[in-house]
Amino acid sequence: MPPVVSAALASWEWRPTILVGQALFLALYGVGWVRLRRRRRTGLATPSRLIRYLTGQALLTLALLSFIDIYGGLLLYMHMVQHLLLLMFIPVLLLWADPFPIMMWALPVPVRDWVAGHLQDGAPFRETVQRITPLGLLYGLYVGTIIVWHDPDLYNLAQDDGLIHDLEHISFFGAALLFWWPILGAGPHIRRRASLVGRMSVLILCIPPHVIIGGLLSFVEFPVYEHYLSVPRFWAMDVMQDQRLAGIIMWIPTSMMYVIGVVILLARHLAAEEKRKRQNAEVAPDPA
Repeated sequence: MPPVVSAALASWEWRPTILVGQALFLALYGVGWVRLRRRRRTGLATPSRLIRYLTGQALLTLALLSFIDIYGGLLLYMHMVQHLLLLMFIPVLLLWADPFPIMMWALPVPVRDWVAGHLQDGAPFRETVQRITPLGLLYGLYVGTIIVWHDPDLYNLAQDDGLIHDLEHISFFGAALLFWWPILGAGPHIRRRASLVGRMSVLILCIPPHVIIGGLLSFVEFPVYEHYLSVPRFWAMDVMQDQRLAGIIMWIPTSMMYVIGVVILLARHLAAEEKRKRQNAEVAPDPA
């Protein structure tokens, strides 16, 4: 086995707090999914949703516990890969699995009723969440979190302090879950669904911040993050080569993902419209 591959496979950090949390959510999703299948509620508990959820959880383990996290402290581009997973791939996969209604079925009936009561129309909790989660505000939180944590001083501080580094990852992942929640239309459905134009617009507006930060990392002639001047270099890659690759990752693949998101939203909308037209045609009275 090549030494690089061997080192990567050996570079895992088993953190109980992360593993226990993942085990809890996996258990809730699994129990809820099985109960729904037994009740023949197969429209909600589909195999594809289960696969998406398990894949999202597997990528979360990879992002936080594997060589990606360890090498992220030594290679800037590896840290950008980690951010790409936490901001886009993992939250999209998890929310695409629509975990909330499925997990509700794993809860004891009294707990399920208590949660449902807080989500009913007129409940104070529901009204509070409605006020603080307009799509524009979630977009600002998402983009603002990305911009703030790429400030050189704060970035260097996070790399040198484990607790702040964990806070960085929590804020990335939390802001991403909140942002993609209305985009994908996952439960709980507390607000009226944002318009197609609104959802497509915020995805397009996510591109400029990534282009600006990625472009700066790619084209400046000096190391932006001093942390990487003091760590061992890997794979014959100097600081500037590492930084330029990180900038390209943040600039091009990330921007493409938002464009792909727009295309998928539009395709889903057109497919739904076509389905609605077919259904209307089937129920329309025969003119003869």
